Amino acid sequence: MKVIKKVVVKQVLTENRKHLMMEDYFKQKKQVVKEIKQLEFQLHKKLKASKNNFEYQNALKSSFNKEIKDRNDKVKIIDFQIQQLNELVIGTEIKEQTIDTLYELNVGDDWNSFTSGTEIIVKDGIVFEIREGGHKNE
Repeated sequence: MKVIKKVVVKQVLTENRKHLMMEDYFKQKKQVVKEIKQLEFQLHKKLKASKNNFEYQNALKSSFNKEIKDRNDKVKIIDFQIQQLNELVIGTEIKEQTIDTLYELNVGDDWNSFTSGTEIIVKDGIVFEIREGGHKNE
């Protein structure tokens, strides 16, 4: 019988991988900062266009400030991720995702072996190791 089994995919942190991840974080941060500036510009423009409507201005400020706050929170999260990445040692395994795999299960197979976790270890984009019998909920 074929069944679907969850498999954890982990990346080995190499200098190259760390560099790529850092670039990605900085790109994300740059994009979010750009969005904040655009929102601030749009708010200023709309406030200027509605000088005499104070109720509308307050609603605009409230709405835009919420969006700006959400993006500032994203920047803080990205900064935290950058800090965490800087602290990681080369060779550290980072859980990247969980995938579904098709597994052949037969009468007489060891159920405990089947339910124990399987991990795929990737190093610089290449499958480096497949581990059977890891921890199910890592």
